[in-house]
Amino acid sequence: MTMIRQLRSEMSSNPRWLVFLTILSACSTTLILAVINIAAAQAQSGGAGIRLVLLFLVTTALYAATQKAVTGICATEVEGLVDRLRGDVVEGIRHSDMQSLDEIGQAKAFSALTRDCQTVSRCVPMLAVGAQDAVTLLFVALYVAWLSLAAFGAVTLFLVLAVMLHWRRMADLRQETSRAEAAEMELFDGLGGMLRGQKEIRLNEQRGLEVVGDLAEISRRTRMAKTAIKQRWSREFAGIQLAFYVLVGVMVFVVPMVTTTFHTEAIQATTAAMFMIGPIGTVVQAVPIIGDAEHALTGLYALKERLRGGRAAEAESTTTAPMAPPQEIVLSDLGYRYPDDKGESGFSVGPLNARFRAGEITFITGGNGSGKSTFLRLLVGLVPASGGTLSVDGEIVTEARMQAYRDTISAVFSDYHLFRPLYGIAPEAWPNAGPLLEKLGLDRKVRVEDGRFSTLALSAGQRKRLALVVAELEDKPVLILDEWAADQDPHFRHLFYEEILPAYRAQGKMVICVTHDDRWFGVADRVLAMREGAFVEGTG
Repeated sequence: MTMIRQLRSEMSSNPRWLVFLTILSACSTTLILAVINIAAAQAQSGGAGIRLVLLFLVTTALYAATQKAVTGICATEVEGLVDRLRGDVVEGIRHSDMQSLDEIGQAKAFSALTRDCQTVSRCVPMLAVGAQDAVTLLFVALYVAWLSLAAFGAVTLFLVLAVMLHWRRMADLRQETSRAEAAEMELFDGLGGMLRGQKEIRLNEQRGLEVVGDLAEISRRTRMAKTAIKQRWSREFAGIQLAFYVLVGVMVFVVPMVTTTFHTEAIQATTAAMFMIGPIGTVVQAVPIIGDAEHALTGLYALKERLRGGRAAEAESTTTAPMAPPQEIVLSDLGYRYPDDKGESGFSVGPLNARFRAGEITFITGGNGSGKSTFLRLLVGLVPASGGTLSVDGEIVTEARMQAYRDTISAVFSDYHLFRPLYGIAPEAWPNAGPLLEKLGLDRKVRVEDGRFSTLALSAGQRKRLALVVAELEDKPVLILDEWAADQDPHFRHLFYEEILPAYRAQGKMVICVTHDDRWFGVADRVLAMREGAFVEGTG
């Protein structure tokens, strides 16, 4: 099992100590059974002695102590494993290239970090108790053997047949679990689309009805798949319990017919067999819970390996030396090609040849689907180039230097994200936020308090201005702005083109701005038009 194997290889405590405690717990449980049987036999001849009473108290205390210890160790180790895996996945997401993240999808990553981690965490009690009860079954079976070999033979045959039958059904159950998970992932995707598309749904009642109908159908399939799994496990549990009661009946009614030595131990052996019902029930109940955890853990490891496979190559060999502020960035036949759903070549951008200089403003324009967004991703190194080179001040940016290159760039993309904390911005720069907020008309809406924005509940235009504040606080030599003025009113659009951009030029920044505002093309030093994934130089 993946969980047991990983726990054994990554345990902070000694695995042998955990095994010893588990065995000691099982021994104490078996001793409790033996003491009860002996005391019951002695009760017929005058009552149990004080020694048996003391032994019962000691074994009971030992059982309680060992069970608590085993559960505590399992909780610590499993939660530690989950925490390390969660950290590995988060780190993998941070270093993975955008193409791999797009292929994985937000729903899959979010599900792994939430639902799968919770599933593994929830298995801790059952993992601890199930392991103890499984060992307890072995010791009780040995105790039955000590009482009667005939009864032991019946118990052993039952256990072997039950295990064989269970493992034969496990493959089918794993397949059903995978189908249920796929249906649930489809439901999560649909719910996410419904939440993101509320505006479109509100504007079209029929669309809303169809969305809800589609989600209801997906939810029905998810319910059916999960119900089928629960019913299978219920039948499994009921079948094993029924078979065990049949076993007890065999021991009481059949075994005495084939042996003359069983009668004296019949009550004790039957009591021991009945005592096994509890542990068997726990083990049977634990199996699907641990199976779900195993499935979730396998998915987490698969996601971790997939992220490692999509890990940007520079993450493996990044050098920490910072890059000097770029004076010139040159693209030479740089290109990128999207894979389609079948892994074949899709839409391509490039070969791109361009030169960007410090202290200059370059406007990028072009129609929808012309490749502007892909060009920006390529320019900042978010996707790996399929060909060509990117050079800074005459030196090709290698994989090992890609992160140092990215650290010279600030950007406000069209699909930007705002963090409330000022991540990545030195505390000494926080006081500069006040004048910037005032300049962009946000000082009455937002404040910086202890390195955090007081609110992000703003309009689209205000949020984009706040994103520009973050970019200015970073104060990097290269600034990329994707359709920044599109959400601004005439006042701030005029401020942007007539004051803000010229100020960046005066500061020596290299500014690359995607825009369709041809009225202000004269502000730029150059205008590059994109058509069908390639540049066509214009005038500005």
